[in-house]
Amino acid sequence: MVAAAVRQVLWVVPLLVGVAAAQDRAPLLATPDQVSYQQAARSLSEGDSAKAFEHFIQSARYGNKQAQKSIALMYIKGAGVPHDWARAYAWFRLAGTHGDEKILQAGDEVWNALKEEEKAHSSRIYQELVPSYGDVAALALRREWVKVQKRRLAGGSPASSTRVQLADASGFSWELTGQEYLDLLDNYVNGFGEQNLSDDALEVLN
Repeated sequence: MVAAAVRQVLWVVPLLVGVAAAQDRAPLLATPDQVSYQQAARSLSEGDSAKAFEHFIQSARYGNKQAQKSIALMYIKGAGVPHDWARAYAWFRLAGTHGDEKILQAGDEVWNALKEEEKAHSSRIYQELVPSYGDVAALALRREWVKVQKRRLAGGSPASSTRVQLADASGFSWELTGQEYLDLLDNYVNGFGEQNLSDDALEVLN
């Protein structure tokens, strides 16, 4: 029964390496969650699942739902961490707070495979994760990161005349105007809030 449930989950959610590899090929904005996600992808391609897990954790702190989903899959597959279905469901639950249908369906498959005591244990794990990895915590980290970047930008020329060089974890770099970068920074917080956040996170945003 457990093996069948694993097959169902991996059918619903793309395989971990495939998801990360696809992300690794795309130019990413130089936000901390995306940089960490890309570093995780690189570690996976090098066969270092334990290092990838560390990078996914950093990305997950900033509310990256793909990173949170990847952590759940690592617990299911036992990649870099011990097999732990109860912990996997807790991470799927975090990853699903913005309403992604595939993530929610995968979480349901894992939940249905758990015994009653495992479900209770998973719920406790989720409550332990929320203060550090929930949407409220992620918004706070995003806001703090944006404040730091805006202070750095304000220390130079006016935004209209400033050119900002961005780079991702793979070495890809590109340039934006200061105003384009300010818009990117604002969207890093406001765009996160426009998604289907939990009520407590929306209260913080507003």
